[in-house]
Amino acid sequence: MTIKTHVSSALFMAFLLCLSSATQAEWVQVTGRANIVDGQYELARKQAREDALQQAAIRLGARIEGRQEMSNGALTKDDVTVTTQAKANSVVVVDESVDDGVLSMVVNADMVKVSMQLCAPDKANGYKKEIAVLGFLVQNPIEANLGALNDVDRKLASYLREQLVGFDNLVVHESSQYRLYEEATNAPTTETTQRTLTKVVKYAQQMGVQFIVSGIVRDLSVLDEDAYGSSMWKSIKRNIGFADRKRRFAIEVFIHDGFSGSVVFQKRYELTDIWNADPNDKIGFASASFEKTKYGRAVASLLNDVAKEVNGSMRCQPFMTRITRTDGKTIHFASGASSGIRPGDQLAVYRTYRFYDSDLLAGTELTNAKAALTVSQVHPSFATGTISVDTGRLNIQPDDLLIAW
Repeated sequence: MTIKTHVSSALFMAFLLCLSSATQAEWVQVTGRANIVDGQYELARKQAREDALQQAAIRLGARIEGRQEMSNGALTKDDVTVTTQAKANSVVVVDESVDDGVLSMVVNADMVKVSMQLCAPDKANGYKKEIAVLGFLVQNPIEANLGALNDVDRKLASYLREQLVGFDNLVVHESSQYRLYEEATNAPTTETTQRTLTKVVKYAQQMGVQFIVSGIVRDLSVLDEDAYGSSMWKSIKRNIGFADRKRRFAIEVFIHDGFSGSVVFQKRYELTDIWNADPNDKIGFASASFEKTKYGRAVASLLNDVAKEVNGSMRCQPFMTRITRTDGKTIHFASGASSGIRPGDQLAVYRTYRFYDSDLLAGTELTNAKAALTVSQVHPSFATGTISVDTGRLNIQPDDLLIAW
């Protein structure tokens, strides 16, 4: 039997963090180098320039994929590929020097991220990723008073879940009673009292999910507060169309990897449209009355687009599931038929290690155990499989991972 896995946790985390993004220009300074062979100075200049631009493109974002092939537990192939996601609009040579036959070229490059498909359709592993949608934190709660949108923190999560369940590559749970953040300014990097960046890992373990979707409602303000005043004159201005009744809607959406706590997707969405409800109406977010307003219809359309992007970012992510118990060569794990697991499937075994960086912030490192699990029994929400050696010899423990790339 042959399975394909990625090279290491470092490549794995790079793959997760380097998702495609909207076009965005950025000036970067890099140094390219090339050997001058047989006095071919112009050729070396060209090669140094190409080297510099490649570094600039990688700095702005690249997809790094490592692929191993194993047969009977032995490594038979080991390849690494890098695909850049940026191009140069403009290049300015800042400095150029030659030292011991090596030409160094310092350039400033105006780089632009380009949209690209995260992976080819035939690379998707076919398993359904389990995700949980948590409640949204409202940055300025007083802005929700107009229209009684104070329930936006949970209703937004519910609406997003309703859109996500329609996609065939996700198993979606809602836990809108939980929020990742207590304050919005620094989200998503807020620390907890346990000196971890977020509570993602704890929630993911409790809910048995691979990814956590969360967010911040950044803006629900109106452009002209006088347009919603209670005086007779302001009421007349509204009725005859002389008041600016536009209202903002801005949210920031995050997807966290539930095993490491790392952010794998982050994007801000915003719009401005007319709030044509009476200032005294108690409407509520995502209600039937809300969707009758011009503003509400625009928000619903935007959230449909959010769901599509969240789904797209998950579709080609590797499938991961927790090991729950080991017994000799048998491994029990927390995914089953509902995720698309079938008898005979093969998954790569990874060990997990908790570590603390120089700031004492907790993290998780993955190490390839170089073992393949073959699924033997499948139940709706869990399954079992076997490996060729005793799990004790590989030190495989509960909360280690099985991964399909």
